[in-house]
Amino acid sequence: MTRTLPLAALLLTATQAPAAPTEWTLDLGHAHIGWEIDHMGLSRTVGRFNTFDGTFLIDEANPAASQITFVIDAASIDSNHGPRDAHLRNGDYLDAETNPQITFTSTDIQMLTPTSGKLHGDLTLRGGTAPVTLDFRMVRDRTYPDFIPGYDEVRVVGFEATGEILRLDHGMDFIAFLDSPTGPSVDVDLHFDLVHCTNASANNIPCNWGR
Repeated sequence: MTRTLPLAALLLTATQAPAAPTEWTLDLGHAHIGWEIDHMGLSRTVGRFNTFDGTFLIDEANPAASQITFVIDAASIDSNHGPRDAHLRNGDYLDAETNPQITFTSTDIQMLTPTSGKLHGDLTLRGGTAPVTLDFRMVRDRTYPDFIPGYDEVRVVGFEATGEILRLDHGMDFIAFLDSPTGPSVDVDLHFDLVHCTNASANNIPCNWGR
């Protein structure tokens, strides 16, 4: 059964009585954190992180009271190029051995339309913290159909988000040479489903995938 309510079903101020934030689960089988960066004004170097998770306490009546956190394994960076990934993990860039986690913690959620807004938060990377704003939109809010085995008709909401990170904000000041191939800003994009797993069985696939 498809839900017809827009983001009011998850992240929009509603007229109903206030309720405590509800915990949602990141479906690791349907989640992506990607990045891309300029390469000498030519093509863009594109990659992703392979290992991450998060906590999502969503207040449907008051989005600003929601609490969202992403935790990323820095060493899981993947640009489909082994030697380059090894360089990205070392002290010139992510310094993953000393700072194994990248974290994003929300500070405010600003709704601009019933299905889109801005997610403000603090990004800690390489031990340095700086504010970041992600533009997000809700793709769809629905319930999984009953004919999919192991999905138990749980409610699921899909999101997309984009933003920009300035690497100098986090001490990544490495320059190989003048007109270095690494640009100053990193574009990030996220695609992910959140599932409502309250009372879901231990065999529920989207609630337990990868855990």
